[in-house]
Amino acid sequence: MALLEARGLTKRFGGVTALDNLDLAIEAGDVVGVMGPNGAGKSTLLKALLGEIRLDGGDVLLDGKSVLGWPTYRIARAGVSLANQVPRPFMRMTVEQNVHVGSLARGDRLRDLDVLELCGLAGKAKRPAGSLGLLDLKRLEMARALSLHPRVLFLDEVCAGLVQHETEQMIDIIRRVHAEGVALLVVEHVETVIRDLAQRVIVIDWGKVVATGTPDEISADPTVRAIYLGDGAALQRTEVRERTESSTPPLLELDGISARYGKAVALDGVSLRVQAGEVVSVLGANGAGKTTMTRIITGLLPVASGTVRISGEDVSRLGPHERVRRGVACCPEGRQIFGELTVQENLLLGGYTTDKAARLTRADELCTLFPILGQRRAQPAGTLSGGQQQLLAMARALMSDPTLLILDEASLGLSPVAIDTVYEAIAGVRQAGLSILLIEQNAHRSLAVADHAYVLDRGRITYEGPAHHLDDVDRLSAAYFGAGH
Repeated sequence: MALLEARGLTKRFGGVTALDNLDLAIEAGDVVGVMGPNGAGKSTLLKALLGEIRLDGGDVLLDGKSVLGWPTYRIARAGVSLANQVPRPFMRMTVEQNVHVGSLARGDRLRDLDVLELCGLAGKAKRPAGSLGLLDLKRLEMARALSLHPRVLFLDEVCAGLVQHETEQMIDIIRRVHAEGVALLVVEHVETVIRDLAQRVIVIDWGKVVATGTPDEISADPTVRAIYLGDGAALQRTEVRERTESSTPPLLELDGISARYGKAVALDGVSLRVQAGEVVSVLGANGAGKTTMTRIITGLLPVASGTVRISGEDVSRLGPHERVRRGVACCPEGRQIFGELTVQENLLLGGYTTDKAARLTRADELCTLFPILGQRRAQPAGTLSGGQQQLLAMARALMSDPTLLILDEASLGLSPVAIDTVYEAIAGVRQAGLSILLIEQNAHRSLAVADHAYVLDRGRITYEGPAHHLDDVDRLSAAYFGAGH
């Protein structure tokens, strides 16, 4: 009998199926890794197992007994605990006091001392949590989860934001926790963590388990590679263009950029260029730093160090609206259209930097470029299909008549047919002479239209060069997943 078992878990949010008849079993002493791209259903799975959401179908069993409908505190007391990706301790309380809060449910103060020692915090027990660095905050999050005496511990991307030597320290702590007899469910985007820890890995996509096996089996699985890299079987590069040096300043230049969210390092010394007329692809798995790069370029996140230049001008301290006026436009991840407004109204919002007459003229031009939008100008944007909404988000970004268009995960969550439509539109935008920074997980799709490519891994550039060099599957896998593949 499994220690914790999920049977046929199904959860829908409106018309989106987040979990689709998903099965999972965790035996005592197991270390099970869970992987999957953005929107695969990993977070929904954890919430379902912890009793945080109501399921549309299926059951969750602990020691063979259903816990469906139990409140979260009862599930926690029964031996299921979670260490979150983002630590949220009581900052004014000491490390020791934070851990004691968890142990109140058990009434075992001696356990606090064991947990602090196990997590490497015994020497910092009296320090306020707010004075800790990121690694120690992650340790404290682990200690708080362990203070509940869990039999099964969920680790939700606990290595996110850590540099390599800090990740190695966290892996060592996790190994010690497992040696204490705690079963682990490890949800991670850092592939080395899964490889170093997991005995068995399941890969989720669109709410379904699509692959299961050892870390080595998963890394070699063609289905898994297609999920992360895209299906490149039918994609052909129409031309090969390599970057040539020019005396003209790049349209966009990032020079030694570092970025942080609190104490977490998101980008670490990143340098990148986009020249006039280029399509540049930035690839990387979830958590690599791609969206942070977008926020840095558009001015939504200040740089910790380094310089952002547009056409040679330092814009590091300029706000987002000033960067739009200098020719940078962004189509954000998730589309973020206004569903209750019409297609026409959404378009006009994108042209706020120009006068009314110019906005109307530009909207007409874009409806010619994207005929489906012209046919639906008076239709509420929320009634469009996912692919049509993505075209609308692109057109709205183009309303400011930019010289550089940033597309952040343009294919995310779309059907293959819709992705085809979006990439046909990208080709049309390129033919119009715009430079494009294409930030994608779908590597094959992105590389098929790109001139130059960068690969991000945990906030650092691991590959820079001509995009066609990554047409070689082994070279692409080594750049994307690491040399161990």
